[in-house]
Amino acid sequence: MNKFTERLPHLTLLLAFKTVAEQGSFTRAANLLHLSQSAVSQQVVKLEEVLGGALFVRSTRTVTLTKAGATLLSDIRGPFEQLVGAFEKCARQAAPPVLYIEAEPVMSAFWLTPRLKHFTRRFPALHIQQLLSTQRVEFPDEVELAIKWGTSDWPGFEAEYLMGLNYVPVCSPALAQAIHIPADLASQPLLHDRHYHDWESWLALYPQADLHVRTGHVVTDSNVLAQLAIEGHGVALCAIELCERAVRNGELVIPFPHLSMRHKLAYYLLTQRQKGVSEMTRQFIEWIKGEAQGH
Repeated sequence: MNKFTERLPHLTLLLAFKTVAEQGSFTRAANLLHLSQSAVSQQVVKLEEVLGGALFVRSTRTVTLTKAGATLLSDIRGPFEQLVGAFEKCARQAAPPVLYIEAEPVMSAFWLTPRLKHFTRRFPALHIQQLLSTQRVEFPDEVELAIKWGTSDWPGFEAEYLMGLNYVPVCSPALAQAIHIPADLASQPLLHDRHYHDWESWLALYPQADLHVRTGHVVTDSNVLAQLAIEGHGVALCAIELCERAVRNGELVIPFPHLSMRHKLAYYLLTQRQKGVSEMTRQFIEWIKGEAQGH
């Protein structure tokens, strides 16, 4: 062991020095390092003893670097950043992979989540975190992909068509017993998702129903809309693709499956422009596109 190696200071001393130098204060450095001010001061003193010279000019109000201190700070900044980067890289490799997805609640609950097991079987160690948001796009830093309902125009994002939806009247089995022809819908309460537009568009396609669509219950959550229909509160206009499980379980009935309306809006895959996606996200995009084929 050579003389320099014997004098090599402990990393904690260098970290204390670097933090004080960058903060210009022992107090602020102590707060950042979760130590007492005296502990940080002692670490800096030990470093000065090892190096054999003062690193700071101390006064009652300020702390400034000596020439030797400024040189040391300049020399260790790069290696410190490399060291932190190495630790972060190692931690990422050791941690299980995480896929962050932003999706709308109804799409996640009724279409995406029931299918996710087909993707996670391919990657048993994968953890999936879903950020659920309605209408607006959150897109925090960790998210690489969002699945959103709307038109193809998403300013600031690359938008790729995923799937459209076919809307039909749905209701509880008990309510369906009184519905035999489209005109029978006029005697039942209607359920609306946010506004009357969807029922108005459907009636324009099938005027024989002769409905007064600006009546009935209005909710601002598609999950609640489906639940209202299940509980028998009225007839809702829902996407076949999103209510298939409730229909299969006998909770909902589609009285007129042939009277469907292709909605003018659709689901799109959004990624950030000029920013690539990870290999895991790329594979997820290919998988979900395959699942959506035919819709």
